[in-house]
Amino acid sequence: MAKPRTELPTGEVLGTYRSHDEANAAVQHLAQHDFRVSALAIVGRDVRIVEEVTGILTWAAAAGRGALTGAWLGLFVGLLLALFGGDESLTSGALLPGIVIGVGFGMLWGIVLKAAGRKRSSVITRPQVMAGSYEIVCPPAVADEARAILARR
Repeated sequence: MAKPRTELPTGEVLGTYRSHDEANAAVQHLAQHDFRVSALAIVGRDVRIVEEVTGILTWAAAAGRGALTGAWLGLFVGLLLALFGGDESLTSGALLPGIVIGVGFGMLWGIVLKAAGRKRSSVITRPQVMAGSYEIVCPPAVADEARAILARR
């Protein structure tokens, strides 16, 4: 596994692109022409966090989300009981009661959390990190080779 960087990459900028997909396509073009792409870095400039609003957390939505989480936890507990409870627990139905009880507790927990956070925002968002532009940075020793390959693109 690669170690995370502790400093910004240095070198020459091969090109600046409007989207990450465009920068990625340029790197793939270099890779197709046997360029050692492990020396490259795609650097986002003018980075911002964009939160897309997906809805409002209503009481019903809080209960529904809690019920879904509770169902998964109930299924997990039911499976554990069925697996480790011996032969009788497999036939006695430990799975369904676990799910039903999990749904009930999950709904209750979702409503309690919504009530506890009443003063906070009930807006549901999906955060995403985006950049205004993306630069491909390359070591100076191989920058001319990379530029020649990208020029043929």
